[in-house]
Amino acid sequence: MRFAVLSVLAVGSVAAAPVPKDFKKPNDKSRLVGTWVGTAPDQVRFQFAADGTLHTWHGADPQAGRMGWTWTVTDPTATPKRARINRAENPSAGYDCVYEWSGDTLKFALIIDTKQATPAKVEKGSGLEYHQMTRESSGK
Repeated sequence: MRFAVLSVLAVGSVAAAPVPKDFKKPNDKSRLVGTWVGTAPDQVRFQFAADGTLHTWHGADPQAGRMGWTWTVTDPTATPKRARINRAENPSAGYDCVYEWSGDTLKFALIIDTKQATPAKVEKGSGLEYHQMTRESSGK
C-alpha cells in the first residue's frame, strides 16, 4: 500500500515539474532546416540551413544552377506567417513572402509584385510565385 502511494506521489511530482528556464520550443527557422522538394514537374529544391541560409536548385544535382539566399522569419505569429528572402550576394534584393506548413508539406508564396498587398492565404495568385513542397526524407 505504501509503495502504491509513493508511486502515485512520484509520478505526480514528475508530471507537475516546471519547464526549465533554458528550454526553448523549436522556432520556425529551426523547424524548416532540411531539404524540401517542389511538387511541380521541375522539382525545384530548397535547402534551409540552421544559420538562415537558403540554397535553391532544380533537379537532383545541388550544384546545377544553385542560387544562394538568406531566409528570415519576420512574423511567425501572423496568419499566414511571414518571412523575407534575400539574395546572398545582394542583400537588398529579395522578396517578402507568406508561408505555412503542416507536417512535411510546406507552402509559400513570394510576393513578386511589390505593389501587391500581403495575401491573406498562401495560394497561387497574380503577383505571387507560389511553391508547394515536401520535406525530403533524408532531410529530417
